[in-house]
Amino acid sequence: MTKQRSLTDSEIAFVKAMLRKGWRNDAIHYYFNRSDRLISSGRIAQIKAEKYGANVEEALPEELDAFLASWGDGSAERPPAPSPVDQRVLRAMFVRAGGGWKLIGGETDRAECKASFRLRPEDHFSKILRAVAGLANNRGGYILLGITDGSFQAEGLRDATFTNTDVGLINRALASSLDPVPHVTKASLDLGGRLVGVLYVEKHADAPVLAIKNVGQDIKEGGIYFRYVGETRLIKPGELRQIIAAREQRAIAEFGARVRRVASGKDATIDLDSGEVSGASGRFVIDKSLLASIQFVREGDFTQQKGSPALKLIGNVEPVSEAEKERTHVIRQHVTPDAVVRNFLLNEKIAEPLSYIHFQAFNQRRWMPIWFYINQTTQTASKIADDLRSSVATHPSSRDAVVRRIEGKDLAFRSASGKPGALAKQLIRGEISEPTTIEEDVVFAGAVQSLPDTVKKKDVETIRKILTACLDRAENDMKGSRRGMIYRAACRVDELLNAAKQIAPESVATVGQPEASGR
Repeated sequence: MTKQRSLTDSEIAFVKAMLRKGWRNDAIHYYFNRSDRLISSGRIAQIKAEKYGANVEEALPEELDAFLASWGDGSAERPPAPSPVDQRVLRAMFVRAGGGWKLIGGETDRAECKASFRLRPEDHFSKILRAVAGLANNRGGYILLGITDGSFQAEGLRDATFTNTDVGLINRALASSLDPVPHVTKASLDLGGRLVGVLYVEKHADAPVLAIKNVGQDIKEGGIYFRYVGETRLIKPGELRQIIAAREQRAIAEFGARVRRVASGKDATIDLDSGEVSGASGRFVIDKSLLASIQFVREGDFTQQKGSPALKLIGNVEPVSEAEKERTHVIRQHVTPDAVVRNFLLNEKIAEPLSYIHFQAFNQRRWMPIWFYINQTTQTASKIADDLRSSVATHPSSRDAVVRRIEGKDLAFRSASGKPGALAKQLIRGEISEPTTIEEDVVFAGAVQSLPDTVKKKDVETIRKILTACLDRAENDMKGSRRGMIYRAACRVDELLNAAKQIAPESVATVGQPEASGR
């Protein structure tokens, strides 16, 4: 009999990261249970409840991505995430009891029971409308039809009304009563000949969902309903504040993405003091006398193409004189982590390279190319390191990390196994193919991080261009996990192309060498 064993601390860290992402316990269990080491599925539940491994820190998003990318052998397939209305998932919610079936755990903040279903007349649907709104404003969940309230026994629906009702009619009823409209999936479950109707409600990304009219006695216009444990009711102030805070965080993330587009040159900026509009493809200057009459149009339409964004200028826009151009203040592009990495990958010459070096010493993000910028200055690496060491830093650990990298004491090299390790060997042989998916980007970045100094320069330049495409695909990755992997890979490319000109690392990185210090 195979002995059951415990998880290591590093595995517990990965489990916590998966739980943070909302993975189901059984999906997580798949990654750690092996024929030569059986792990109880209850162990995942213990970690979730902080009864096991409570002192272990959660793995970083990029570390989880690297683990998933290298998991198992190359021929193994990762189990797909089950649909929330998969028959196995639904059946697992019930247990045999008293000759029938009973809902495990009863009503929760993710499950609400109703004995029957009627879409018409409208007031007969009001209780389900209320439940849909409440679940969409919380974490999403299930409305189970044909379940007796109180005993939670699956008595089944009395007729085929639910089965014969088109989901489009249900969505139409939602759209006429709630805004924004929740997304609902319809399914059925046969439990010993008793039909249970299922409406799965997704958590709404743009909550709160509001009632836009009165429906029966259960829905009041302007009401915001929320699913609490065992009941759906008007939302309390605390939960409403959490929803508003989440919206603000998303807005900040979206604003950050736009700033990165400006920093990378994909979007242009306008200086309302000088009138200069600048972007990657060039710049022009609007006469200052016209600035006061500029109107910004959120969604314009100069060519009758719906949704085309536009900037509408009231008045005639003409080139200003050369003298006025010289008086115009030129705005330097903002330094951001994305700009530091992207300018390196695009091999752009920078007007103020020291700004990109100092930025890294005052930023919490660890891995960004540095030798590319050092080699564009007129100073020696040791002089730059001395200047940084003597500066007052907001984040001393970040400054010290940059200094260690300049001194050759820390490298972006990290040994790889599994899929990244196998791909690294191909890259070393010059067998380079471009990734096309998110998963392939992560594997490719992990392989690049493990490349030794002996890789041919022409191959490294090819890899550099490929990483640019990987970074483009990671632009909407708000959590930053993929970007973190790509950033570190870019650092390794930076070391392979530039660092050798300035430093001699204490040890030569080779595939299989222990990982350099730092994360």
